[in-house]
Amino acid sequence: MNASAARGPFSPVAFVVRSAVLFLFWLVLTGGDAKDMAPGVLAALIAGWISLGLLPAGALAFSPLAAASLFVRFLWQSVVAGTWVAWCALHPRMPISPGIIEYSPRLDKGLARDAFLTWSSLLPGTLPSGPDGSGGIVVHCLDTRAPLQEQMASEEKRFAGLLRVAA
Repeated sequence: MNASAARGPFSPVAFVVRSAVLFLFWLVLTGGDAKDMAPGVLAALIAGWISLGLLPAGALAFSPLAAASLFVRFLWQSVVAGTWVAWCALHPRMPISPGIIEYSPRLDKGLARDAFLTWSSLLPGTLPSGPDGSGGIVVHCLDTRAPLQEQMASEEKRFAGLLRVAA
């Protein structure tokens, strides 16, 4: 079996959608200047083609409703956590307890877990730092007294709902 057969059939719809999204991103980056259109189209087509090789169409399912919900939750958590961090920074005794916890993700190793760990690195107060040697993840956190295991598990479950995978 050759490499292209292992990836599955080419999906023209996925190619067009990905290329269009990448071209829109190009337009945002370049400000939509007419002299940048031709290189942008070419770059978007090449990147769209490569993206199908890296992540074949249908490799991960995606729920737009879950994505919107996760985004709104992320914004809310950012405001709350930003306020908490500012309060801690200005507090005379800095009431934090930074440290390391070990978290055992329920998502299988692979794209979904990697995407979740990337997502959780954006969440205020936690930073996945790598594997712990036993299949878990080392997470640096600002307050080890907080229920971080439960929070990470809750976020992982929400993220799994976004990708429509079991967690």
